[in-house]
Amino acid sequence: EARGGGPLSIVERAEFPTRTPPAETLSKVAGWLSGRRYDALGIAMFGPVDLDPDSPTWGYITTTPKPGWQNVDVVGPLRAVRNVPVGFDTDVNAPALEEFRHFAQPGETSCAYVTVGTGIGVGLVVNGQCVKGLVHPEGGHIACLRRRPEDTFKGVGNVHPWSVEGQCSAVALAQRAGVPQEKLKDLPDDHEVWDDAAWILGSLCATLCALLSVERIVLGGGVLLRASLFPKIRSATRQILDGYIKHPKVTADGPGGIDGYIVPSARGNDAGVHGALALAADALREAGA
Repeated sequence: EARGGGPLSIVERAEFPTRTPPAETLSKVAGWLSGRRYDALGIAMFGPVDLDPDSPTWGYITTTPKPGWQNVDVVGPLRAVRNVPVGFDTDVNAPALEEFRHFAQPGETSCAYVTVGTGIGVGLVVNGQCVKGLVHPEGGHIACLRRRPEDTFKGVGNVHPWSVEGQCSAVALAQRAGVPQEKLKDLPDDHEVWDDAAWILGSLCATLCALLSVERIVLGGGVLLRASLFPKIRSATRQILDGYIKHPKVTADGPGGIDGYIVPSARGNDAGVHGALALAADALREAGA
């Protein structure tokens, strides 16, 4: 929940575990909303989701690998609480939009937001708008451009184990290191798993740079709370591009160079919440309120 009249800010929050059946989780969210006053609702959801406003399943989660959550109407039960404007997008497109609007430098028109946690997602803003097309970006499922020569890990999951997500999600990193996922945070900064992660995430950043020419790449999620990863990711990105992209944001050091190009999220673990607030603000504005 947030109040307007200036920059978006979180004034009240609640968290509910994502459980099955989905109706159990959604009813708890709806119950919380019913006790509060609000003028618009923003929903930033894990995907894949249906973002086509003309589709009968707009507002649904579709083919997600999350067990029990396939083909679930998310917007319907939450919109039923109160008839207000609703904004709906992925849980990476929404933070990308909010990061772009509040932290873009003058003249910038693009931004990528990458989250690395249980899964990996990529949200994109190009020409000031979230990217949507056939569906929406699924950047976690692209192949790695390059890994360390010593890296022979086969990946995790039944869907695209060769992908960035299959190789570098928190689940994959835990398997690489041979520790439970909750113990990843206890590994030292010099553990080789972080070198593997840096090359794979550097591969993703290099892809975003070469393919989309984005002007800033924001990295968030639980894994990226480890600040020591950022210099390694920047270095790997630069080595993979190998001088082909001649721009100071890639070739130079410091805030005006790659240190200001590949950056941690200013919102930290609240990036998704702020993204949802941005969607709500847009929905309210589009409704003419």
